[in-house]
This record gives sequence, structure tokens and C-alpha cells, in this order.
Amino acid sequence: MSATTNGQTRRDMAAIIAASRNGQAWPWLALALATHVAFRLALLWAQAVPFNSDEAVVALMARHILQGERPIFFYGQAYMGSLDAWLVAGAFRLLGESVFAVRAVQIALYGGFIASAWIMARRWFTDTRVAVCAVWLAALPPVLVTTYTTASLGGYGESLLFGNLILWLGWEVTHGGRARSLGHWLAVGLIGGLAFWTLGLAGVFLLPVGLIGLARFQWKRWPHYLGAALAFGVGSAPWWWHNLNHDWSGLLTLLGVEVGGIATRVLSPVDRVFGFALLGVPAVLGLRPPWSVEYLPWPMLLVMVMGYTLVAACHLWGVRRGQPAMAPGVRWLLWLLPLALTALLIGTRFGTDSTGRYFLPLFIIVLLAAASALATARPALGALGLLVFLSVNVFGNVRAAQSPDRLTTQFDPITRWDNEHDAEVMDFLVANQLTRGYSNYWVSFRLAFLSREAIQYSAALPYKLDLSYNPADNRYLPYARATETAGRVAYITTLHPALNERLRAAFAAQGVTFREKLIGPYTVFYDLSRVVRPEELFGDSAFR
Repeated sequence: MSATTNGQTRRDMAAIIAASRNGQAWPWLALALATHVAFRLALLWAQAVPFNSDEAVVALMARHILQGERPIFFYGQAYMGSLDAWLVAGAFRLLGESVFAVRAVQIALYGGFIASAWIMARRWFTDTRVAVCAVWLAALPPVLVTTYTTASLGGYGESLLFGNLILWLGWEVTHGGRARSLGHWLAVGLIGGLAFWTLGLAGVFLLPVGLIGLARFQWKRWPHYLGAALAFGVGSAPWWWHNLNHDWSGLLTLLGVEVGGIATRVLSPVDRVFGFALLGVPAVLGLRPPWSVEYLPWPMLLVMVMGYTLVAACHLWGVRRGQPAMAPGVRWLLWLLPLALTALLIGTRFGTDSTGRYFLPLFIIVLLAAASALATARPALGALGLLVFLSVNVFGNVRAAQSPDRLTTQFDPITRWDNEHDAEVMDFLVANQLTRGYSNYWVSFRLAFLSREAIQYSAALPYKLDLSYNPADNRYLPYARATETAGRVAYITTLHPALNERLRAAFAAQGVTFREKLIGPYTVFYDLSRVVRPEELFGDSAFR
């Protein structure tokens, strides 16, 4: 490297450090955080985010943690660590057991994401406008980000926050002057381990940092490398403990290998490429909601496409001109992260998801790329561009909140319904002593948490239109055992006329009389003339 280049690098770093210590811009962060909290509370007040069984499982795990259970993973699977449930357990202790307490954890985690994005932008760019634009784009994000950082699915909020911390601290120890700080190395390892246990998606953050660290490898730093590795082991210890005691089921699950007789549907690489380009990237850019293949109305879509095209052009033009000044090593991180994400989604089972939730790590790249482009533009043009992006994001969120599906995490229409009739169906079940029985995954755990486990149904029925059933849906076996010993049971289906007809025919074939009650999306078969189990009605392998 030439003396001129070294001198320019030192000047850039000095300017970045000076900018990061400038306190005049901090009120913008506070205002963005306040906007984020107000925005999420408004969505909760409007009941715009339905509470479903994925979130209920996290809430039930938190409830059981307070009762003495110590789950390592999301119930019924060998991936997605239980950290989110532990955090929710803490919220339950402070706020009481409620859906709001679950959502409060997500609001806090996303607030941490915004604050960490601010710190990164202040450390990586000389122009403070980059940080200001980034936190405002984060405070009012696209629908995909809003949905998966308001409802809890077990680790996406943590993964975003941990991802920022891994990138930031990883840069600090490789380029930011903290290479001699053992504490920073330990922090990178510990947070990386926690992130890996929480969700395997953490690999997209760990890989770029690891590659850059390897490129700057120095033997004299071996104590620091060892410390980071040991700290990673501590952070990910629950993952290793479970795998060592369960035939590496967690690793096999991440690799898409059949575990416990339950196969994971895996799309072909070609399908994943199309999904990546047409579903995942558009979702993270705010061009479509995660539960639908429909894009925004064409005027808004055109505005957003033009906006991102201008962002890309401004960014490339700014790079050529050296604006805004960027700290050494940052550009490599910002390129390696999307490359790692692309490889992960096209090469592993994570690429089978249609919602776009596994594209969430790309959001930090979108934030910083858009923010740096807006900061590069003339002030008036940058402000106008920021206003356009925020307006379209707010429009997308409001439009989704007012739609029949609301901001749902459900891609399959048959599993989409709100919580309007939950109290009514629970009152009916309790009044008629129907607190045990059989239903599907999306009913059993939702009603279990909302009823404080007064209602315990075995998730033994299918919910898909083709009547296929995954035994892993019965995630908490005590509910199944409670139903098996019950002297009175009911069957509950949802939005599934074909299954209803099959149940009626099976009851008739067994000579079992019954009554029906329709409550919103719920159909309750009750007052059975005798207790009858699903295997008696359909055989052991009817729903497979």
C-alpha cells in the first residue's frame, strides 16, 4: 500500500472517529426510536398483527420456563434456540402473561437493532446524514420487517440485533483499532455463539466477519482468536449440548436431512433462484407483503423501483467519487453479507420459505446502501428521497393493517384468520366442558396460551388443503397425553370444508353421533356419543 493511500486511510479514520463522537446528531436517534415505539404501539392498538400458534408456542415456552422447564429449542424441533422464550419469560415476570408482553420484547429488540445500526453508521461513515437516514428507514420499515419484528416467531428480532453487533464488533477487531482488545474479541465470540444457537441464519453474519478476520490473520493475535472461539462455544453451548445428546439432530436439521422420520420439503436450486429474485428480494425491499405474491399497486411499485434504481446509481456514483467517505474494510463487509445470504438461501433448506423472512439480514444492507446514497445526493434531493421511501413504507404497512389478513406471518390462506372469535370459542369450550380434544397446530397452541392452558388440544389433525399432516405439529406432547386420557373430547377444524366432510363421514361409519357449532373460522364437533380417537376414525397413517 502506498504512502498516499495510507495517509488517506488515516484521514478517513480520523474523520469517522470525530464524527462518531459528535453528539449533535443524537436527538435524531432518540426521535427515530420514539417513532418506532409509537408506530408499533399503534399497530398493536389497532390489532393489526394477529396472534397465532407460532407466537403462542414461544409464549407457552416462556410460561413453562417460569414453572421450571428448561427448553433448549423451539418446541418440537431441533433448531431455533429458546432465547426468545427466555426473554419473554422475563417480560412475563415484569408485565404479567399476555400477548402484549410478548410483543414488548420484540419492540425492545428492534429498538436495539435501530440503535446498533446508528452506531455502525456513525463508526463507518464520516457523514452523519448516513446514520440519520438509516435509523429513519429502520423506524418505519417495509411490511416484511414490521411483521417479523412485531410478532414473535422465536428469534428473528434477536438475529437482526445480533447480526448488527457481529458486523460492528467484527469490524472493530479487524479494522477499527480494537485488535488488541480481548474484551472485544470475547464479545464477538459470545454474541456470535448466542446468534448461532438462536437461529442458524446467523451464519450470514459470521461468515463475512470470519473471512475478513482470516484475511488479516496474525499469529501474535492467537490468544485473542482462542478467546473468541471459547466465547463462541459458551454462547452456543445449548446447541452443542443438545446435539451431543440427540445424535446431532440440530445439525442434520440445518442441513435438511430427515430427522425422526420427518422430512423437510426442499425446493430445487432453480426454484430457489426464482424465489430469491421474485419473492425474497422484493419482500425485503417493500415491494410485496410476505404473505402474498401480489406486489404493491403499480404507481407505488413504480415509485419504489425508480427509487431503488436511483439509490443504486447514486451509490455507484458516490463510490467513484469517494463519497460518502467509508471506513476501511466496511465495503468488504457490505458485499460479503449479501453474497453469503445468497449462497445460504440457494444452497440450503432456508431457501424453501416463501415469506421472505430469511431475507431479513439483507435489510441492514438495504438500510446502509439507501442511507449512504441519500446522504451523497444534494440535501434537498436526499430529504425528498427519504420522504418518498418512508411514505411508501407507511402506505404499505397501513394498507396491510387494513386488509382482511392484517400483518400476518401466514403464507397459506387456509391458516389466516384474526383473533376476533378466539374468546367466543374458548367460552363455548369451557362452558360445555370441552377442554380436551383434537385440532390442528394453528388452533391448539393459540387456545392453550390464551386460556392459560385450561384448554389443551392435541394437534393431531391436518390443516392443509391436501390433508397432509406432519407429526411434528404435535409439538408439546403433554397436551396429547392429556387428550388421550380425557373422558370427553371434541374435534375443532378451521376453514376446511373437505376435512369437515371427512369427519362427518368417519363419525357416521363408526356409529358416533355428534353436534356441530360454527364460531367464526372454527367448526367444533362435540357431544360425541362416545370418545373416539383420530386413529379409530382414519387409521394410523390417514394424514401423512
